[in-house]
Amino acid sequence: MFPIPDGADLVEAAALPVAFLTADYALSAGDGRAGERLVVTAAAGGVGSALLQLARRKGLRTLALVGSEAKLDLCRRLGAEAVGLYGSAEALLDAGFEGRADLVVDAIGGRLFRRLWRRLDRGGRYVLYGFAAASRPGGVARFRAALELAAMGIVVPYRTIQECRTLVGFNLSLLPGRTARLRESAREIFRKWRAGEIAPILGPRFSFERLPDAHRALAGRATTGKVLVVVRS
Repeated sequence: MFPIPDGADLVEAAALPVAFLTADYALSAGDGRAGERLVVTAAAGGVGSALLQLARRKGLRTLALVGSEAKLDLCRRLGAEAVGLYGSAEALLDAGFEGRADLVVDAIGGRLFRRLWRRLDRGGRYVLYGFAAASRPGGVARFRAALELAAMGIVVPYRTIQECRTLVGFNLSLLPGRTARLRESAREIFRKWRAGEIAPILGPRFSFERLPDAHRALAGRATTGKVLVVVRS
């Protein structure tokens, strides 16, 4: 739990911690630096939109990838240098990023992982924090999950030495030993928010009674911003 600044908007405050803490941790784990080429998948979602804002402040050159054209404008407004659908990833990298990425932050996984992993430059880092490729509106589709897992291919540890690449995976909810670090990050995130430097992108809202609908919306990958569940007092 994190203290909310006095006078803060509770809806925006609820949308901040998980999305921005995940984004901040991912950029830190990937050692993102000014001028580097960054690819963000699911770029119009809660974490993705947070990543675009933090990356812009750090001076990274960002390619934002999304699943539908309706999400492209949001990514442009949040500072992405280039935006496109997943199928155009390689063409966009070739057109404006010398064909390579220094850092990929990926929530999708599956066959997209294999395509982007091949485009990492020497010294590149790949941060994987989700497996949305296995999701459908009804939840995780086991057969599809198996296909997408197989399509990721095999990362041979020794090859990472030869190719000078790094693969990082994490789940923020499984890092209880990093509480102090996360609290420090949360304080800085709330400071930037109150200063108007960052802002959560608010997605659709659901009453607590419609919690299953919220899960289906997330699994369907059609939403933008942070999905909120409202609990009535």
